[in-house]
Amino acid sequence: MTTVLDRAALKGRTTVFRIRSDDMRPLILLSACFLASACGVGTSAPTVIDGSSAATFDQTLRAAKADLGPKDRLKFEAALSEFKARTFAKANSRQEYQRLLRKGLNGLTAPRIVDQFNHDVDRVGGQAADAVFEAKRALNRK
Repeated sequence: MTTVLDRAALKGRTTVFRIRSDDMRPLILLSACFLASACGVGTSAPTVIDGSSAATFDQTLRAAKADLGPKDRLKFEAALSEFKARTFAKANSRQEYQRLLRKGLNGLTAPRIVDQFNHDVDRVGGQAADAVFEAKRALNRK
């Protein structure tokens, strides 16, 4: 079974499609919309953690964590655990711990916390390597 296009091709005919400029406008507009969405237009800023109350703190902390990909989410959790441990050591009661925790994270975003975590790891990692080389030098002197 041959179609009209197959028969036209067999006879050596070429089919010319003519598109009017009025028909192109929606296509151009649609292409522009796809291009704008691909470039990230309309993406929202990272969630800012709000420590003004316990309820908003929990809500914004969850939303901030959702802003991250899997790799950064692990770093965020590590940084948060370390911050919680330091805050726990400073607090004298559960209420003070919660207040200090909210105060310390208030106004931060998850990407900012991850950036600080990366900076701290680089700094401490360098210091640890320097300490190992210093120990090696001390052992070699004996």
